[in-house]
Amino acid sequence: MFSTKPTRVLLAAAIVIAVSMITFCAKYLRERSFEGSTEFDDRTTVAPSQIPGAGNGLFAARDLKQGEVIAEMGGQLVFQEQLPLEKRGYLFAIPSCGKGDIWPYNALDGTLLGGHASKINFAPSVINGVETHFQNAKGKPMCKRPYVFFEATRDIPKGTEIFASYGPEYNYDFMEFPSVRDYFCKTANLDCSAVFKWDP
Repeated sequence: MFSTKPTRVLLAAAIVIAVSMITFCAKYLRERSFEGSTEFDDRTTVAPSQIPGAGNGLFAARDLKQGEVIAEMGGQLVFQEQLPLEKRGYLFAIPSCGKGDIWPYNALDGTLLGGHASKINFAPSVINGVETHFQNAKGKPMCKRPYVFFEATRDIPKGTEIFASYGPEYNYDFMEFPSVRDYFCKTANLDCSAVFKWDP
């Protein structure tokens, strides 16, 4: 059937292109999902959060020093605009220096492969104009994988729950729950019966 030389050359070229595309797509799809390094997992433990209704939280498994890496964020590279708002709870923006590395995607979703870092709960930095000092960790961007890691912003004693800010654009609907308000206000020793204003 493929007896002429030009036909055989075209067939060979088509096979090479097809194999190359399959290899590229397999690598492309495989690298879309990844986990953060587990080398830090012994620094923290996952347990029920102190915040009512928050599910699990992340706690220091040993004393952590200021500036020490707490956990790395794994996840799946996604197109942010394709995710509905209610599914953006574990979404992280990639710094500009990493945009080329994740092209054509533009965000990291830690919902499934976030690891220990995804268990860090939010706590407000300010309530009714008063500094709470609840937050003891901060997310840091990276230009290469895993793109996001968390470090201790001060010394964290063993057994302490780890809290961070989720940034100004996060949907903090849970902060409207009376049980959450009461927990944070009681912990900060504040009377929020008349007013409850907070900052991330």
